Amino acid sequence: MGNTEEKKTPKWKTWVKYTYLTALHILAGVAAFLILTALAVKFKWTNDAGDVDINNRYYEDIASQYGNESKKDSATIARDEYIMFQRLGVLSRFYPHNAKVISEAYQHEKNVYTALRMLDAVSILLRDNKQFMREMKDVNKKAKFNSGSVYAWSNYTVWKQFCNTIIKDKRAIDSVSRLTGVESRIIVMCVVGEQLRMFNSGREKFKQYVYPYSRLILPSNRGYGVSGILEHTALRIESTLFNEKDPFYPGDYFQQTINVRDSFPEVINDSISAHRHKTIQRLIKGGDHYYSYLYTAYLMRQFQAHWERNNFDLSNRPEILGTLFNLGYQKSKPKKNPEVGGSTFKIGEKDYTFGGLCFEFYYSGEMQDAFPITGRGFIPVKELEKNNKTWIEAIKKRIEEEEKARLEAEEDAALK
Repeated sequence: MGNTEEKKTPKWKTWVKYTYLTALHILAGVAAFLILTALAVKFKWTNDAGDVDINNRYYEDIASQYGNESKKDSATIARDEYIMFQRLGVLSRFYPHNAKVISEAYQHEKNVYTALRMLDAVSILLRDNKQFMREMKDVNKKAKFNSGSVYAWSNYTVWKQFCNTIIKDKRAIDSVSRLTGVESRIIVMCVVGEQLRMFNSGREKFKQYVYPYSRLILPSNRGYGVSGILEHTALRIESTLFNEKDPFYPGDYFQQTINVRDSFPEVINDSISAHRHKTIQRLIKGGDHYYSYLYTAYLMRQFQAHWERNNFDLSNRPEILGTLFNLGYQKSKPKKNPEVGGSTFKIGEKDYTFGGLCFEFYYSGEMQDAFPITGRGFIPVKELEKNNKTWIEAIKKRIEEEEKARLEAEEDAALK
């Protein structure tokens, strides 16, 4: 027969063939992918074209708007600070939370331009708010910078020197405050009232006292110490500390806070009879005026005790405390609606009452860093006893040692 049977290809050869071809194509594909990836990176085919931020122009304005901050003079900074506060006022009506955040940032860093840039950032987001943007623009257009204070007495150049003089006594004032529980600012308030009263136009002028001497006025023909406490008031302050039946008696604690034997006869160089009193000697002693502040605090504490017995609190009534300090014990009549007043005088062209001036100073913010408003005009006596226990024991020990030394000196003198 002429027909021959065709030979079939083995299956395993077919499988090997297709497996090889498949692997070859896969490797070729991977190689092509790697080559294309490398080319894409090289020629930046994969980079996003990107978009310019819609606010780019505003960001540039913020970055360059305020120039070199380090080269700005104090007048420019003061003006910009004024604008900043004006703009914060506008923002607070729309978004008080953000105004508060910016205000806190400024208080922390004290950088006007950081705060202004934060305000600018808010303004970008609110640029479609026509009323907000109009008011913000009006701040710059209508702002008339006034570097003066609403409190006229603080605008005198010499006021700053006067503040520096008071602040030099900060350690003594704070010590008295801690010992008596009377807020430092209340003590300073009384001194400020008395000192400014002596600067009115009916007496020697303000600068004649402060400029040449940069000190507080000490004794006058009426009162003693930097707060001008009268002789009979000083003696009453001291006697009240030890008289439990006195309506102004502040408590047993205060008897432990003073050495009534302290005297300074070496400061006396005149024949004024009142100066024989150790109490007055303490008040007219120079240096840090510690006793002037101490007796002022005692008087404030005694007024508070008097009113507390009648269910009234003077902690947040600086104007009443100032009025009573000026008028004395006889005018202390606890009641619901006490009247503010006291002696009247002028500072510059403006009329004041002693109590009104004390109120203005207390809330003015002047010397706030040194003598802040704490919200606690008078620390409760029980708290003082606990907080100052160690201190009171030290004072008691020192008084006993001084008394012992005095007696020994007297005995030695008698033997001679």
